[in-house]
Amino acid sequence: MNYAQDSNRPLEMLAFLAPLVAFYELGLVFWLRSDQLVLDNKAHSGLVNFFRLFGVRAENLHVSAMSLPSIALILTLLIWQIVARFPWRIRWRTIPLMWLESFALSAPLLVVAMVIGRAHFLFADNQVGDASIRSLDVVAKASIAVGAGIYEELLFRMAVLGGLHMLLFDVAKMKDQHAWVIGLLVSSILFTVYHPIRDTTGALQWGHVIFLMLAGIWFGVVFQLRGFGVVAGTHAAYDATALLFVG
Repeated sequence: MNYAQDSNRPLEMLAFLAPLVAFYELGLVFWLRSDQLVLDNKAHSGLVNFFRLFGVRAENLHVSAMSLPSIALILTLLIWQIVARFPWRIRWRTIPLMWLESFALSAPLLVVAMVIGRAHFLFADNQVGDASIRSLDVVAKASIAVGAGIYEELLFRMAVLGGLHMLLFDVAKMKDQHAWVIGLLVSSILFTVYHPIRDTTGALQWGHVIFLMLAGIWFGVVFQLRGFGVVAGTHAAYDATALLFVG
């Protein structure tokens, strides 16, 4: 068994992430819905708007528009599996190890958060509209933490970091290491400004900026070294731990 290789295969990633995706989808229906308002995170809602912008009609697929990012993620992993011609056999012993690794890799970020004084949910202030995330019950908090882990990583690491690397390395013929570094810095900056970094007076919260930049770099390094599945799990593990037990 080669855990490092197995955990980077799309079929194992799908098996690892499928329960998290299902949990978040249930959250959107049952725990994160208030009247007509759905308390999703900005990355997820941004992906929904992206599909709408390009004319993807959820009703034609007989699904909810809120489910389009999940469907896109699943299809991406399945297409990757097909194109790469990996064997269609899941090494199930890999999955619990991916959980353990995700929580282990979230621990350094929790330490940094505590040192900086930002040991709280990455988007606790205003990522879910007018509602305070801290007023949600435990299941709802866990659901939105999982959604942030999956869809922020899908957006900032797989799309932005991976896309920039492909553009710079494959198209612009830049050195591989240089392409990764540029992609890492750009995706980390975008990840930082995506989050609320100003207080109610409009002043920058420099502690928050530093923490978010370090978090973006950390997630980027994990993505480069360990792949999308583990970085999504690491992000979700951090958010859930910080929100439920620290914040």
